[in-house]
Amino acid sequence: MESLFKMPKFEFSEDLDHPAIYRGRDTKFSIKIGMSTCFNTTIEIFQWLKGDSVYKEFVDTQKEGLHHFGVFVDDLEKYVDLFQKKGIDVVQSGIFPPRLKYAYMDCEKIFGAVIELMEIMKRKKKK
Repeated sequence: MESLFKMPKFEFSEDLDHPAIYRGRDTKFSIKIGMSTCFNTTIEIFQWLKGDSVYKEFVDTQKEGLHHFGVFVDDLEKYVDLFQKKGIDVVQSGIFPPRLKYAYMDCEKIFGAVIELMEIMKRKKKK
């Protein structure tokens, strides 16, 4: 894919025993993540390794292709509330260290993919 689209190679890392809230309950999961940027858009590829999560749920459905779109927002809770008022629930939420809060919103029935809302948490000022 890198040579076909003239994009940088994917950088791979593992996120092991990641704590999250999945469908209303605490969980830990492990994934392998590959990231690259093409045309100012970050592309992530995931390999689920273990644990209940939105990623395992996707694998269990035996679907292929696009799982979610990610969108940065300035106030995660505000946007989660807006989605929930429209009847769209949170599938999974948590924090990817060091400062990325996220919430996967269940938009699958609306347009066939999940929307990931992301907020970069502000750094605490040193006193």
